[in-house]
Amino acid sequence: MKKLLAAIAGLSVFCAAAVAGAVCDQTSASQADLDLWNVHGCWADFINYQVDVYGIGSGDWGNRGYNDACNPNLEYPKHWNASYLIGYGLLDDYWGSFHGTTDYENTAQRWGTQYHDDLYHAPQDGTTQIGKFIFHWNHDNEIQSWCPLFNSSYANATPGTRAGDFMHEGWHGWNLKHGYNSGNSTDHYVNPTGGACTMTGANCDWFYFHGVSTYQFGEMWKDNGTASLFHSPNQVQVEFLCDVADFHQWWVPVSVQAAASSEANGRSATRFINGPGYVCGDPRPW
Repeated sequence: MKKLLAAIAGLSVFCAAAVAGAVCDQTSASQADLDLWNVHGCWADFINYQVDVYGIGSGDWGNRGYNDACNPNLEYPKHWNASYLIGYGLLDDYWGSFHGTTDYENTAQRWGTQYHDDLYHAPQDGTTQIGKFIFHWNHDNEIQSWCPLFNSSYANATPGTRAGDFMHEGWHGWNLKHGYNSGNSTDHYVNPTGGACTMTGANCDWFYFHGVSTYQFGEMWKDNGTASLFHSPNQVQVEFLCDVADFHQWWVPVSVQAAASSEANGRSATRFINGPGYVCGDPRPW
């Protein structure tokens, strides 16, 4: 597998126009969201914490549950429901997990670290995308969550799959911070010729296989510029989702596990040039 040595010479500022006053579907929540909700029952202290560490702004989320954070049908409650899963739902098994809670939190949360520069989370109306990383040259970068992550009619609208997108978009921030891209300004290969990328219009990556315990917990950000120690955005997403599916706390609902596994395996089969990538439930390590 080739080395990734393409430094980012410059990045475009991505813009996505919002529809004034519009919101995603606010009439229902997925069964997985409701099942996880029943575990914590709307934990006020966690909400206060999550607003801070995920960069949640009242201007972005005001009509989406910022002031009604215990209504599971609204976008912001669904967002923090996914954050709760990241913070508390993983087993952190050194002999089985791909990475630890600290890696996934650092990838998704706002603070500038070795994982990415400062960022914030915001909702975005529309169904043409799932999520997006936005580079802002004059202020913090942005992770956008689009309606398929909130509308219960979409398979992506579960706590695990939503959190998995936080990983994917957050890893674009890692690419930016560390000076890598994968062939274009979105850090993906779009419709590559050859290989196993089979999803029409898909943004595909390489899967850089590594054994369990190759990375110490808290060191997922490390790389050596070659395929032996590297992650792509789709790979980070799949590894997180398989950790949710396979190495979760005992109380994580089966519906959350199943949705995470389904999303990971579908993405693994269609989004990797050297695919399929890892499939949840396969033996670890290699």
